Amino acid sequence: MIRLLAIAIAALMTTAAATSASAGEITVKVAGRNAPVVHAEIVDAAKKLCQEDLVGVPDAADVAVYCVREVTRDAVNRAKSRELVAFDKAQARSTYFMRVASR
Repeated sequence: MIRLLAIAIAALMTTAAATSASAGEITVKVAGRNAPVVHAEIVDAAKKLCQEDLVGVPDAADVAVYCVREVTRDAVNRAKSRELVAFDKAQARSTYFMRVASR
């Protein structure tokens, strides 16, 4: 059984002016916890990672939801939990929205 799930992002964000790449990792405890709680923590971790990755990207507000959704899906798939995958698929798009800080 998986006790910890480390989600990582190594996203390549391409814009008309520049290319940005960064990587981060946050560990989420999975063992003995139900899918909604684990999913919420994964989404929160994905938001933190995407926030860091999108600093200075001109279209950050437009791509943030996609970043969070893809990082979350990757982490959910790595957990190899049918219950967690089903819970993730049932989530509305609004689950992945985040505010993007501008500089």
